[in-house]
Amino acid sequence: MTRIVHVTHRTWPVEGGSERYVLEIARRQAGEGHDVVIVATTADALSALWSGSGRRIAPRVPDAHRGVRIVRLAPRYLPLGPLAFPLMRRLTSVLAPLFPKLALALGRLAPWLPQLPRVLESLDPELLFAWNITLEALTAAVADHSVKYAKPWIAVPLLHLARPFYTMKHQLRLLRCADRVLAQTEFERAFLVDWGFDPALVHVVSPGIDDAACVDASGERFRSVHGIGSRPLVATIGALGYEKGTLHLLGACRRLWKQGFPLELALIGRLAGSVEWALRALPPSQRRRCHVLREASETAKWDVLAACDVVALPSRTESFGMVFLEAWVQGKPVVGARSGAAASFIEEGVDGLLVDFGDIAALAGSIRGLLEQPEAAAVMGANGHAKAVSSFSWAYQYARLQGVVRAVMVGSEI
Repeated sequence: MTRIVHVTHRTWPVEGGSERYVLEIARRQAGEGHDVVIVATTADALSALWSGSGRRIAPRVPDAHRGVRIVRLAPRYLPLGPLAFPLMRRLTSVLAPLFPKLALALGRLAPWLPQLPRVLESLDPELLFAWNITLEALTAAVADHSVKYAKPWIAVPLLHLARPFYTMKHQLRLLRCADRVLAQTEFERAFLVDWGFDPALVHVVSPGIDDAACVDASGERFRSVHGIGSRPLVATIGALGYEKGTLHLLGACRRLWKQGFPLELALIGRLAGSVEWALRALPPSQRRRCHVLREASETAKWDVLAACDVVALPSRTESFGMVFLEAWVQGKPVVGARSGAAASFIEEGVDGLLVDFGDIAALAGSIRGLLEQPEAAAVMGANGHAKAVSSFSWAYQYARLQGVVRAVMVGSEI
């Protein structure tokens, strides 16, 4: 039995891609008999990491889940209220190229958890995982503990390579201190190797998915509740905003509606203000074709995926793109942006289509082409399903992780 501690910003009952990723690995480790603890914050909404007004997890929520113990730490907040954190992060990014040590000193406030070192000492882990480098205070605390007590650690940075707050100089220096670094895609791994990381120490372990996850999904239920009938349906899922390509997707749908194409659009997830405004600006006839679920349960999400004909997420900020795997498990073709991680694992014309970020005309053409050629779309969906249940099954990905962990614990290379 090994004492394993995962340090991350949020965990169950918060739903999200990285939250599920951490928990799935932690619960499998616990199932093998290891003593596993997730150390996270009390934040429910991300804003609770830097503002006392942000939504936090209720005190009554259990401190264990699926065999994993959970320790939740309350962040402390900087003076000046919610404006302080974004200003501090902006200053950190300005300082990072020339003064990385000073940038790291500021980064230790992202989030501000002065109790974290003491908690790690009390848990006395034999192996640590540090998640999400954009909140580098978590990774810095793990690195410090590793140096002080000579304990191995694995970094899982979850890089969003199109955004500046994941690859600052001091953040990359922290990652170099890890015994191993886990990348989610070959694209992410290649970035790190290009930056001088030892290729033998950077391994691809992607989030996985189980084919049984959607066993109770009912597309008919979603279509009936929302009055969609048999009309074509495109779905997009996630934290929806400009960087996710949501505004471009709305633009593509408007173009198709003007062409008389009878398309329905499902938007599942929290909407940025720009998307809310764009929806309100639609003519009533087009607004009625948009079906918004801001707080969708897992059941509702799988119903949407079962109901839709195409999943479109033309984002340029995906560190992985779990939505594509979920779509493939349901046998649906996908449309992504020719940018970053998505472009590294969507095989264009095989299991989906790619468009340049922001190219509304190309996006509209890709969506229409899939809807007008259902047989070709079905083949892409079937190809995606085969890929998801083989290369991206949890059994396959967790076995890869086990190999990395064994190598770390014996101090050897794989």
